[in-house]
Amino acid sequence: MDLKDVVQALRAGWWLVVTAVLLGVAAGGAATWSATPLYESTTKLFVSTSTTTDTSSAYTGNLFSQQRVASYAELLTGVQLAAEVVEELRLDMAPDELAEMVSATIVPDTVILTVTVSDTSARRAQDIADSLGRQFAEQVAELETPPGAEVSTVKVATVQPAAFNDTPVSPDEVRNVTLGAVLGILAGLGLALLRSRMDNTVKSSEDVTHLTGVGVIGTVLEDARVGEDHVVTDQDQHSIAAEAYRSIRTNLQFLNVDNPPRVIVVSSAVPGEGKSTLAVNLATVLAQAGSRVMLIEADLRRPRVTRYMGLISGAGLTNVLGGTAMLHEVVQPWGDGRLSVLAAGPMPPNPSEMLGSRHMQVLLDELRERYDYVLIDAPPLLAVTDAAVLTAVSDGCLLTSRYGRTRREELQEAASSLARIDASLLGVILNRVPQSAGAARGYGYAYSYEADPSRDTTGVVRSMTSARSGRGRGAQPVDDTGPVAAVRSRR
Repeated sequence: MDLKDVVQALRAGWWLVVTAVLLGVAAGGAATWSATPLYESTTKLFVSTSTTTDTSSAYTGNLFSQQRVASYAELLTGVQLAAEVVEELRLDMAPDELAEMVSATIVPDTVILTVTVSDTSARRAQDIADSLGRQFAEQVAELETPPGAEVSTVKVATVQPAAFNDTPVSPDEVRNVTLGAVLGILAGLGLALLRSRMDNTVKSSEDVTHLTGVGVIGTVLEDARVGEDHVVTDQDQHSIAAEAYRSIRTNLQFLNVDNPPRVIVVSSAVPGEGKSTLAVNLATVLAQAGSRVMLIEADLRRPRVTRYMGLISGAGLTNVLGGTAMLHEVVQPWGDGRLSVLAAGPMPPNPSEMLGSRHMQVLLDELRERYDYVLIDAPPLLAVTDAAVLTAVSDGCLLTSRYGRTRREELQEAASSLARIDASLLGVILNRVPQSAGAARGYGYAYSYEADPSRDTTGVVRSMTSARSGRGRGAQPVDDTGPVAAVRSRR
């Protein structure tokens, strides 16, 4: 995983990082709120040695005291001294418990001991610290009095009495919350990277090329308006979605400059990837460019084209192939007449056999002669064999793959199913790409360049909306003396 992959993983999993940080902060706050406050009280003790007034004796006594204080620090945290304090203050705790509450440190290069007591009660912490100072002085005096002498050679004096401190030293709210946030960031980053590593869906042109051997010839961004009207290219011709379909149109025309594909199957690996929406909008933008286009609804099991375009779905392709209707009787015009639609027709008992029949091939040959483009909305490749059969008698297949949903193995198997029958895969359309995704930025859709509202497009781009009233009102004149009619006449 290189830096680019890491950045893309973090962009896709930013919500994991944010969620983990919020949970970490909440956990830090909860730990602070639920913890018992802890208070501290500190006293400082000075250790001195009785000497004569000469300089040499004073120096020797000071060295002796510095050597002793290391041992005295151990005495201050011992159980014996703690037992004396428990008895003096009548504390309801064991000596070893109190000893755990005491810490003693030596101020470097001095004979001063710093004694700190931690307790859940600020007042009791002060009382224990004071008692420790008194009991320690008595214990040292007893230990350091030579045999037969009445006075100890070492004296302990309190230079800083224990103070009452009602500000808790623990829990530290700032520290806990900060620590929770840091741990949340680390956990979120780890989860985002792990999620990316475990994600086996198609999300980039590199994935497509690696899995299929062909490139991405178009990227369609996620657009909430598609749920309301699938023909987005006929609603707002300046929208990002419309521009995406026009880009696909251009790339399609330049796939083979000398012999561009004209009879094109539009399919997907599995259902729900937007193949019908692609077919409808690609047919629309091709017609808007002045081409004569025939759109065939060949997904006989789940036809969607007529529903999306608001056309009649009663009679269509299966009637023509079955010989119960003439082509010109069931073709429906769209817009100004450059786009024609052939509905699926009634559901036959044998869809695959009908689409793979000689009659279907004859029909496609006839339509190739009459139209600049013939687009065939076919079923998903992995669901049934219909799309592969149709691709074998067409110029190739456009495969749509839904960003973040199509699994890598599904796309690879779909491409392999075409390769096994020597059918041409023209390219892949990466569909419903989030605008924040790296794939969107790779195709320039992260930037907006809208047309000036004052620009008059009348006469430049002819809107097909005004002609929608002609949907399904009658048949587009189609010559019925071609091969299809000839096939029927021989029955």
